[in-house]
Amino acid sequence: MAASCHDVDVPGKPTETGTALLETATGAIQGFAPINQIHQHLCAFHFYGDDMTRQVEAHHFCAHLNEDVRQCLIFDGPEAGARLIGLEYIVTEELFLTLPDEEKPLWHTHEFEVKGGVLFMPGVPGVVERRDLEQVARTYGKTVHFWQVDRGDALPLGLPQIMMALTREGQLRQDLADCMRAAGSP
Repeated sequence: MAASCHDVDVPGKPTETGTALLETATGAIQGFAPINQIHQHLCAFHFYGDDMTRQVEAHHFCAHLNEDVRQCLIFDGPEAGARLIGLEYIVTEELFLTLPDEEKPLWHTHEFEVKGGVLFMPGVPGVVERRDLEQVARTYGKTVHFWQVDRGDALPLGLPQIMMALTREGQLRQDLADCMRAAGSP
């Protein structure tokens, strides 16, 4: 298991100057409309659907598709160089209730995460955060992680994993609670 919140080096050579120049050029020429829709940073903690002891810090960068559906890219940290480890689809309770019964176990509620303070918006003033999180508390998420960073994997290995959310006090590992406080949670 990784020693800190996100400290695994990804194998490979450093980015070369030519590659960086090409990235700058294509970044100026191409459109990034889906990425530019991202408007929100949520931090939470997920556990593997088949093993609650395997918990990871998850930084969600989210966009609304409409009032009832958000989609989020999940990274292992908030800084440049963070690894894309998964995706989460977030829907309102009304949409969740329309899902087939066999689909519902793959989703999790966000109610405890918000009310318990383990889902938060880093750096956002309290009054703004509370207003948005009141909406998030009434949603459900379907989360898939591709990179098992808690094992210290240097690359995404193995099958994609369904992830779940905390549902009561005392479930979050202490080392992750410490990371949460360092990230700016109340």
